Amino acid sequence: MPQTTLSQRERVAQLLHAEAAQLTVAASQHYQQQGGPVADEPHLRRQFYEHLLPLANAVLMDSPALFAAHLEQERTAVADQAQLLRQLTALRQTLLLRLPIGQYALLASLLSAGCALLEEPEPLALPSVPEVAPTGLQALADEYLRLLLLPDRPAACQLILEAARAGTDVRHLYLQVLQPVQQEVGQQWHRGEISVAQEHFCTATTQLLMGQLQPYLTGTPRNGRRLLAACVAGDLHALGLQMVADFLEHDGWDVYFLGASTPADTVLQTVADLQIDLVLTAASMPHHVPLVTELVSNLRHNPETQLTRVLVGGRPFSHDATLWQRVGADACASSAEQAVQVVRQLFGPSDALPA
Repeated sequence: MPQTTLSQRERVAQLLHAEAAQLTVAASQHYQQQGGPVADEPHLRRQFYEHLLPLANAVLMDSPALFAAHLEQERTAVADQAQLLRQLTALRQTLLLRLPIGQYALLASLLSAGCALLEEPEPLALPSVPEVAPTGLQALADEYLRLLLLPDRPAACQLILEAARAGTDVRHLYLQVLQPVQQEVGQQWHRGEISVAQEHFCTATTQLLMGQLQPYLTGTPRNGRRLLAACVAGDLHALGLQMVADFLEHDGWDVYFLGASTPADTVLQTVADLQIDLVLTAASMPHHVPLVTELVSNLRHNPETQLTRVLVGGRPFSHDATLWQRVGADACASSAEQAVQVVRQLFGPSDALPA
């Protein structure tokens, strides 16, 4: 991407958002002129809109990796990669014809790199290597998944609660049972093996269970510090953030968990009112990253919150190793365990993690 200023990138991103409806119609027409198959034109336009949004965010955040990650995710979800390439080619032609050349230049490298990515053969999926789990936890995870898919919520919750009462470290239950089971549920939904309703049921059950496991996390000594955990407005995926918050609660922090889709002004006011030391927030999708940036900027510009530390995480930050710095955060973590270590470096150590 050519050397640019923030104001230039903001103008291009705002233009893509403002003219999204017209651009999706024009791109759909170009696509059809190329001979692209159209079974459902409104659906095709939605697909072009779903390409425009991460493109705008990649420009705004000066992060080509965000758009590349979007395309990688898209091509795993479509049966015909050539069809996705035709869509991107049509979008590139549309933007070239409709945008001033200076603004198109900010998009050209992203679009060209995207086309080149889609022209490459899709990498073969290698069999995953299961993580080594403490004795018995793999069987526990298998049984928990089986009960979720029956579905039998009471039995699924009882299974995990009995393991906790028997002395299994709750953090091991999180990392070796709940987290891998949720990942498997997501993969089964992605492959079309389970329905949206089943996926939502499994996630809701795991969230309920994590609430029931709270007494096992709060029995550790407190460190006198407070954190607030909240997803930005529109981000409904709070499970990973809750796991991070729970690990830090076990590490001695007092946690104020606000959950999914929290308005920025609510976060700001609560941070000021409660004299929060650390804010945890995340972006589950690329289009949430600008909202994380805005939240961090608002915290920095308020005299009551400007010294509050901010830890970010989520899929977009794993695709771009320096993105957390550009949003203005103090640090980034890709897992609950890493978050504990990073926060200890920011504030000093507390209790030790399990061996």
